[in-house]
Parts: sequence; C-alpha cells; structure tokens
Amino acid sequence: MKHKHILLPFLLMASAGAQADWYLRGTHNSWGATPMNAAGTNTVELTNVVFAAAGSIKFDRYGNWTESYGVGGLNGSNISVGQGTWNIKFFTDTNHWSITSVASVNYHLRGTFNSWAEGTLLTRVGTSDVYESCQNFVGGDATGGPRFKIDPNGGWGGDAVPAADYTVATGWVKISFNSSTKAITTQQNLAANCGAAISSSASSTSSVANTSTSSATSSTTNSSSVASTQFHLRGTHNGWAEGDLFATPSGTNQLEICRNFSAGDANGGPRFKVDPNGGWGDAFPAADQAANGWTKIIINTSSRTLVSITANLAANCGAITSSSTSSASTSTSSVSSSIATADDFRARTMYFVFVDRFANGNTANDNGSNSAATSTVKSAGAQSEWKKYWGGDIAGLISKLDYLQSLGVSAIWVTPLVDNINVGNEGGYHGYWARDFYAVDEHLGDWALVDELDAQMEARGMKLVLDIALNHSNQDDQYEFGALYKDGAFLTDFASGKGTWYHANGAISDCGDTNPATTCNTEWDDPWSFRNKSLFNLTDFNHGTSSNSIADQYLIDAALKWMDHGVDAFRIDAIKHIEPSFINRFSAAVRAKKADTYIFGEWYNAGAGDSLSMSFLNERRGSELLDFKLRDAIENAIAGNTTMVNLSSHILSRPGAMNNFEDQQAIFLDNHDATRTSVYLQTTGTTNRGNGKGMTKSFADARQNLGMALVMTLPGVPTIYYGTEQNSTWFTANGDGQIGHDPYNREPQPSFNQSTPAYTLISALANLRKNSVAIQRGTYAERWSTADILVFQRQEGSDCAVVAVNRGAAATITVPNLCLANSAYTSVVGTDVVNVTSGSGTFNLSQNEVVVLH
Repeated sequence: MKHKHILLPFLLMASAGAQADWYLRGTHNSWGATPMNAAGTNTVELTNVVFAAAGSIKFDRYGNWTESYGVGGLNGSNISVGQGTWNIKFFTDTNHWSITSVASVNYHLRGTFNSWAEGTLLTRVGTSDVYESCQNFVGGDATGGPRFKIDPNGGWGGDAVPAADYTVATGWVKISFNSSTKAITTQQNLAANCGAAISSSASSTSSVANTSTSSATSSTTNSSSVASTQFHLRGTHNGWAEGDLFATPSGTNQLEICRNFSAGDANGGPRFKVDPNGGWGDAFPAADQAANGWTKIIINTSSRTLVSITANLAANCGAITSSSTSSASTSTSSVSSSIATADDFRARTMYFVFVDRFANGNTANDNGSNSAATSTVKSAGAQSEWKKYWGGDIAGLISKLDYLQSLGVSAIWVTPLVDNINVGNEGGYHGYWARDFYAVDEHLGDWALVDELDAQMEARGMKLVLDIALNHSNQDDQYEFGALYKDGAFLTDFASGKGTWYHANGAISDCGDTNPATTCNTEWDDPWSFRNKSLFNLTDFNHGTSSNSIADQYLIDAALKWMDHGVDAFRIDAIKHIEPSFINRFSAAVRAKKADTYIFGEWYNAGAGDSLSMSFLNERRGSELLDFKLRDAIENAIAGNTTMVNLSSHILSRPGAMNNFEDQQAIFLDNHDATRTSVYLQTTGTTNRGNGKGMTKSFADARQNLGMALVMTLPGVPTIYYGTEQNSTWFTANGDGQIGHDPYNREPQPSFNQSTPAYTLISALANLRKNSVAIQRGTYAERWSTADILVFQRQEGSDCAVVAVNRGAAATITVPNLCLANSAYTSVVGTDVVNVTSGSGTFNLSQNEVVVLH
C-alpha cells in the first residue's frame, strides 16, 4: 500500500518544508537564489519576475543546488523563459511548473484605416514585449493622409504613442510596437496581408531613433499555431473590409480575435464572417454570424469552422457584462439573474463522465493498492462485480477528448478524482468514499496526469469540473472507518474524530436506535437532521456554523490545491446535507482564487416546486443546483405521462421560483443516481420511477433525443451523462428490483460512434449554444403548446432561436409572433425548411421530430 503510518514523520517534514524552502534561480538574477512564496497546498510562486532578455530558470529545493528541478525533473535541464514579466509557480508534489505572463495591457491600433475607433488590438509576438498588426491603409481622412496611433487599453487617456500621428504610405503596412521601449517600426508597401514587399524599395521606418532591432523579434511567432493562410474578420465592426487578421493562437489549429461590435448596418444587426486570405471566395460560416458588443471569436484553421463566440464581454474581452433580462416575465430584479462571469457556463455544454467506466488508458493501474476491489469480469459478473473498479482512468479520458470536442463538449464534469478507500472487496470506483482529498486515486492516475488532462483540455477550450464530496468521507462502520489523510499523512478517523472532525448523531431516518426496522422518514425533510446526521453510513463532516471548523479548512485547502492543477469549477455532492454557511465560505474561498468559478450542487429533487431547495438557492450562497424537477418534467412529457402543456407550464414557473436565476442552473436528463431515461422508456419492468413504458428501441431513442434537444435549448447549463449520446441502456435489476438503477446505470461506455442520431443532434445544438446568446441567456416564450407539440422561442436582443418538438402524430402548424426576421430557415438539426413571413412560420412536424431555427 502506498500510505502507511510509518511514513508519517517523513511526509510531515516534506509537507512543511515544501512551503518554505524553495528558491528560484535563473539568468534574471544571475543564478542567485530568490526565496519563493507559499501559494497554496504544495505550491510556491514568485510574481512579477522580470526577464530583460530571454533566459532560463531552475527550481532549487534548499538554495544550495543539492536538489534542483528543471526539464525532466530532478537535476533536469534549464527551463526556457522568454523576455517579459512573468508569474512563476512550482508544484512541489508533481515537480511541474507554470509560467504565465503578467502583461495585462491591450494595445489598440487606431487610425484612418478604422476611422480611429478602438477595438483593433495588436497581437503579442510569442512571449516578447513586441506587438504586431497588419492593416490596409486605403486612404486618409479630412485631416490628413494615412496614419495611426497606438492607444494602451483604449480610451485616449493621454498615453497614446507616438505624440504625433504616425504617417504611413497607402497600402498594406506591418506595424511592430515594443511595449517596453515604446518604439514603433513599420514595413510599408507590402503585398496583400503583409505577405511580402512589393518591390525592393520597401523599407522599415521608425518614430523612435535606433529601434530597428525591435522588429527582428517578430520572427519568433509560433509557426505551429499560426496557419499560413491569413484569416480576415470581416463584419459590421469594420465595414466588412479585409485586413483585420486573426493572429493570436488559441490551441491546436485555432486562432482567436477580440473585437467590439457596437452596431449593425442597413442589412441587419452586428455580425461577421471569416474570410480566408480575403476576396470573399471561401468565407465561413455560410450565413452571417451574430455578435454583440465586445466579442471573442475562436476559429479552427484546419476545419475552417467557428469554435466559439463569446459576446457581451467587457472592454478588451476582459469579462462578460450584464444583460437586460432572462425571461419573458422578468421584473426589475431580473438584471441580477443575467449577470454573467468572465467564464459563462451558460455558453458551454457539460459532459458528466464516470471516469472508471469511460475509457481505460493504462491497464497497469487497474488493481491500484487493493486488487480485491478490481473486477476481472466487469459487466459480465454479478452485482458485486459492478461495485468494483473496472479500469477507466484519466489517461483514458485524455484519449477521448477529441471525441468529446467533436460532440461539442466544452466542460467536463468528472467523478471525484481524490484518493478513495484501499481495503475491502468493494471499491470506491465512483469516487465518493474519500480517504485523502489531497491525493489522486491510484486507479485513475497521478498529479502529472491531472496536469496533462488540464493542458489537453485547455488546448481545446474546455473547462475541468471536479465533483467534490464536502459532506462526508468514507463509511463509518466498515473498511477504513472514516479514516482521513492529507498528502498521505493520517489525520483522524470516525472513532477519534467525533465532535471535532465528524458528527456522531447517527444516520438520517434511523430514529436514534439500532433497529433497522424502525424509520423516521420525516428526517429527510428536517434541516437539522439532514445536515447533522450521516447520509446512510458515510462519515459526516462537522461543519462550522459561524467560522471554519478543522474539517472545513481541510476541505477548502484541498479544493484550492485541485485548482492549482487546473480545476475550473466544482460540483458539490449532497449539498442538501451540508451546513449552508459552509457553502458560503467554500464558494468565497475558491472565488477569491478564481473569481468566475462556476459551482453547482446536488440537492436531490431540487427545482421549482420544492420549497426547501428553492429557499437555499434564493439565499444565494454561492452555488447553483442541478434541476431535478425540470428533468422530471421533461421525462414525463416525452414518456407520455403528462402533456407538453404541462411541461411548458413548469418551464414558465422556473423564473419565479428561482428569482430569475433559472438559466444558471445545471439541467440534465440522465444521471448516475436514477434509471436512464432510455431504459425507463423501453422496459416494462420496475424502475425507480415505477413501471417502464415498453417502447421499442427506435421509438424510445427518438423520444430520448427529443428530451436532449430540450435540455440543449432551454434556460440552464446543459449536462450530458456519459453514454446518453449513444442512447446507452442496461436492463438488469439491482438488489431492490429496480431495472437499470444503481449500479446498472453506471455501465461501460457502449461506443464512441460519432454518427448516431443522438450524437449528431447534441453536437449541432452544442454548436448553436456556443454561438447564440439567445440560447445562452435569452428569454423563454411559449409560442404554441398542445398535448403533443411545444414551440418556444429564446431571444436576446436581435438574436433569436425557435424550437419546435412533436411527440405525437405528424402535424402541420402555423405559429405566429416569432422573433425571426422574414426568411427561409433550415433547421439546425435535420433538413426541414421553414419560411417565416411577418413573424409567422409554418412547421411540418413528423412524429418525434425536433426543429430548431436560428
């Protein structure tokens, strides 16, 4: 076993030293030893480290070169650092490092080419102090000929350079600006897109003497990230002119740009297209793409597609601004509901992956520290084999990131990765039997793999969401008896931690006696009971009410360590059972580290109509909730238990119940604690929701896809349970006689087929959500509802989307009062074409069809 008490003295020594004894050495300080500062668990850092020229560094454990780290780990080679000012972190547990730029100034190029408007940003060259732009100066203005200035952060605050306008010749000009020396150099008389000089007379000139060397650094641009094709952004922000080039790398084969779309034109609202090499010969997308305010646009240069569009950002795309309303029934209090953070999860599609059941990337770690808890027969075995590890791991998840990216996933919620119990013939394959919140479970990988997962996800624009069980550790009556560790060092267990680390009030609904036949089910709705008694036999943490308990601080510091390794958001397990004031302190602590951290919790049965969960939500303690009630309403409608009228009525009740924060809640159809919808629709046997519906597989799949279309387009953060995109099913009954229920809703990922109807539907709607502010945060308005048909629209400003679903017989309907402009619209999913005239559209809906217009 990797954790033994005999290691305690060494581990404690190493942990304490790691926060105090590390030094940074490099060319910037002539290889002297500069002490680094503690910056969280197993993390040290130095901020604002200045490199006047490109150089290198190493991390020195004691400041005497007896133990130093570089590329390759212990005694490795020097780590290269570019010219500039950097924040440098070192992770003492993994020997990895992070070097991030301090540069926070955005340099605007303003001149006659763009009517002196802010918003055309120069692009930084690698990690240097040099910024560049290529522009086409077609002429001057009433005041003079072609010319420009560089305006730091916009606003003409008196810091624009040079003091006098910089004059250039008509034509393509490459401009280089050194932010340290303020030197400007230009290359004029260039061919289109600044590809080459037109003649040998092309020259470089400078407004500052002796600055010719500054242009040389432009050759350091990362050629692996910037395609040879020049991609022009053409839109209402620049009068549809060529010359505004994508230049900033944003991942593999990706480029990004940030521009301010302040107005539209005579043909419509703010919008754009991307034009490879100029000339309008192969612009994409086919239709103009809507934008609004400061907008960050990322493209894939290989597939020539839009990756993401984030609109309504603050100046220079620093943070998302508030929008006006979030629902049709919004009152004056609604503005707060639409305040979005810089990383707005409403624009994302989240995928909930059961790591152990998804993909096995490394069979060497399958047995972990206790081979008895790993199944050799997996799904072929009895129920006991389903309660063991099967081999899925972080390496497997990394290997499937391209599959998830193609699905449109931009956030991945993983089951807890923390170290789980190491004894017994059952395994913590699900992650909810934690023993050490500061370590990675050995079945799943190690910190180096977590860092690799983060790097691979960041390259794809994805966010990592960690499931964290703040309510409990492991069982109090078996296996490790609530044993808790920190970085492998033993801290406490249930017997020794009663009253300090843990509650000892018995289990919810056990009536305070030892007779399992007596139950007090009212305790599930009694706040003191469900917060201060244990959830089944899981050792219940003792949370402080007015300040952090010892357990609280342990859990907060653990979360901060995971954030140091790339975690961007948290899903809080069993949030109903946790002291609410601790949720305030936990959310405040993680947001002090990363202000836009998205947090949501599991309150079973939460949603509009459940008063206890809505009271918690509306206290705004820092966490949103998984909307179980909406899930139930969607499933009941597609199963035929209720009507589409009932579904729409529930949707319309959400803004009032949630004080207009309905679009911040995580919404879903399947999860790991209930029979999958596809099983419920197909079986005739007993499920956890009563007898199934007995539909054929093809019919049930179509109905489930209707449900997922609703999840992808309704207000909220859409969440896909792994396998739903393959209509996954498992029809075995568990020990309670419930078909497809725990653990049989945690089956192996059935396939990675990218052509199933469910996969293609989710992919198309995930792309729509990325690009449509109406789907992200627009109002919901019902436009047609009958027992079988629901038509609704989402609208934000000039952006409009209309969704029609039909579970019944084929029907033709004409729907009025649509927010779509007069045109013929092809459905985002399928091939239906709907003509809209004077706000009315005629839909020809087959049974189990969804039509989405945008």
